[in-house]
Amino acid sequence: MKIYFLLILMAVAVSECFGSTPAALRGLRLEASVEATAGSGEFAPLYMASNRRGTLSSADNVVLSAGAVRPMECDRRLSYGYGVELWGGYSSAVGYNRYDVSTDSWGMNRRRPPALWLQQLYGEVKWRSLTASAGMKHEGSPIVDDRLSGGDMIRSANARPIPGVRAGFTGFQPVPLTSGWLEISGELEYGRFADDGWWRDHSALYNGHVAQGEWMVYRRMHLRTDPGRPLTVTLGVQCASQIGGTTTYYRDGEIAKVEHRGHKVADFIKILAPVEKGAEDYVLGNTLGTWDLKAIAAMRGGWSLSGYFQWIWEDGSGMAKLNGWDGLWGIELKAPSAAAIVSGVVVEYLDLTNQSGPIHWAPGDHPSTSITSEATGADDYYNNAYYNAYAYYGMGMGRATVMSPLYNTDGYMSYIGNRTRGIHVGVEGRIGRVGYRVLAGWRKAYGNGYEAMIPARRSTSLMAEASMPLRSVPGVRIGVQGAIDRGRLPANASAAAISLTYSGLWR
Repeated sequence: MKIYFLLILMAVAVSECFGSTPAALRGLRLEASVEATAGSGEFAPLYMASNRRGTLSSADNVVLSAGAVRPMECDRRLSYGYGVELWGGYSSAVGYNRYDVSTDSWGMNRRRPPALWLQQLYGEVKWRSLTASAGMKHEGSPIVDDRLSGGDMIRSANARPIPGVRAGFTGFQPVPLTSGWLEISGELEYGRFADDGWWRDHSALYNGHVAQGEWMVYRRMHLRTDPGRPLTVTLGVQCASQIGGTTTYYRDGEIAKVEHRGHKVADFIKILAPVEKGAEDYVLGNTLGTWDLKAIAAMRGGWSLSGYFQWIWEDGSGMAKLNGWDGLWGIELKAPSAAAIVSGVVVEYLDLTNQSGPIHWAPGDHPSTSITSEATGADDYYNNAYYNAYAYYGMGMGRATVMSPLYNTDGYMSYIGNRTRGIHVGVEGRIGRVGYRVLAGWRKAYGNGYEAMIPARRSTSLMAEASMPLRSVPGVRIGVQGAIDRGRLPANASAAAISLTYSGLWR
C-alpha cells in the first residue's frame, strides 16, 4: 500500500492528460432507444441479458431509454462532464418462492423490474491527470472487452452502476523517472448499495440471510509498459469490499439473529488493506479481487493479438494462489478498423472449480473446539456468510456467465453455481453497412463452495445480432437480435428482439 500511494503522488506531481478529444465527441450527446423482446421462458437468454448494465432480464419487454452525456475533454487541463440516463417500460413478471411464517406455507411471489428507474446520473471533473466523479456512472473493465467478453471477474458490465464517489487517473499516466517505459492507472471508489428493497422482495425469507445498508469500496492499480512498443504488458490488481450494514439471518422461516455491524470513518480507511481483525476475530468486511495480467502484441497491418488472465481470490488462500488454475484465461484479436469484416475475436476459458479445496475451518467459528489449526478452503466466490452475494439488483457485478442470484426462483439469494467452468467465444465486424456480433458459450456448474449440484448442470448459449444505420434519419440505427439457451442454468430459453437507437450531438 505504501508503494501504491507513493506512485500516485509521484504521478500527480508531474503527469498530464495526453491526447485530444475528437470533434465528434465534443459537446452534449443525446441518446435514446426503444427495444421490444419476446421470449419462451421466464428469463431472457444469457447473452441477451448479460453485460448490458442490468437493464433487461425478463423474457418479454418493451423498454425505452433516454439520456444526455457531456464527455470531459482530455486535451484540456481543466474539464468537466456530466450525464443522465432514464429507463422505463414493461417487463414480464417472474415467480419466486416465498415463505409465509404466519400461515406456515409457501406461495408464489411474482416480481418484475420497475416501470421507471434512473440508470445514470453523475458529474465529473478533470484536472491535469486526475479525475473525480460523483453519482451513478457506467464504468468499464480495465482488462477485458465488455462487448465481446463474457465479463470481467470483478468489474463487469453486467449490473447497474452503484451510486458513489470515485477518484483516479485519466487513463494511464507515465511514472516519473522511468523514461516513459512504465505507466500507471488506478482509481478508488466508495459506493452505497441502493438495492435493499430488491433483496427483501426476492428472498424466500426461509433460510440464509439478507443484508441491508451495505457499503462497497472498490480500488484498483495497474502498471503498463510503453504502449508504443511491439509488446505491451499490463499487470495489476482489483479489489472490491463490502462493509457495514445490518444482516438478518433466517432459519426455517424464523428470524434466528439480527447482526448490526455498523461502520466508523476509520473503517473506510482500514478496508483499503483489510488485515486488522475486528469483532469476533474476523478481518474487517468481505473482500474479493483479482490478479490481472494482459499482454498485447502489435502485428502487421495494424492488427493486435492479446493474451490475458484474471486470477480470482476471495480470501488469503486465493491471494497466495492456492486455488489452482482458478480464474479467467483469454485471447483477443483486434483489427485496425471497426469497419473490417471481422474486427474483433475473443476466446475465453473460465475455471472456478478448485476454490482452494473443499474444507474451510476457522477456530473462531467454533469457540469450544480443541482444533486450533486453520484450513482456508471452500472459497465460495461471490458469496459470504455475513454480506449479500456480490450482486446489485440481483445481477452479478462480476463474471456474467456465473449464474446470478436473480435467476434463483426458489428465493435463495446466493450464487448456487459458482464452482463452474466454461468456454466463451465472441466475434464482431461489419459487412457493408451492417454491423454484427455473435456470442456463444458453454458452461457447467457443480455447485458452490459448500453445496454440490447433483447432478451438475450444463448450459449452451448462443446470440446473434445485426444493426445498420437508417440513411433517411441521421443518427438512428435499427437492430435485430436472437438468442437461445439450452440447459439448466437456469433453464431452456429463446427470444428475439428488435430495437431503434439514436445518438447525436445537440448543437
